[in-house]
Amino acid sequence: MKKALIILIAILASNGAFGQIALRGGINYSNVTIDGINSVQTDSKVGFHAGLQGNVAIGNVLAVRPALLYNIKGANVTSNGADQSGSLHYVEVPLNLGFRLGARQIGLVLEGGPYLGYLINTSDGLFNDIGKTDWGANFGAILELQDIGIGVN
Repeated sequence: MKKALIILIAILASNGAFGQIALRGGINYSNVTIDGINSVQTDSKVGFHAGLQGNVAIGNVLAVRPALLYNIKGANVTSNGADQSGSLHYVEVPLNLGFRLGARQIGLVLEGGPYLGYLINTSDGLFNDIGKTDWGANFGAILELQDIGIGVN
């Protein structure tokens, strides 16, 4: 994991002729599923993510879009009639491939790829036995207007 973070930081730091760096932030809507325990129910919880997003162009249409994010996920848990809210704090590294539709200054970017997350903290004593790594695939669409992007991922 440390090597992956060092490589990502090096890619993001090579701004100049190779790419761009942007701030990224947003709201998450997540849930945790607990298998095998009938007395525990979970409901979705709102969290946030924030970090740096890179954009390394490959021609005019494709780009590699790595990111380094702090991400809060979790769930609202009901167990034996008691309600609790639990949060999972991750450092995540998504590595997306972006495909641009439209001009450089105004366009739509479709992106997707794998991500790897590392659990750095849990809150309220919930989810203490959960594994440290989280991984999966993500996809999204971003409307880019000059230097600002608005998207769903």
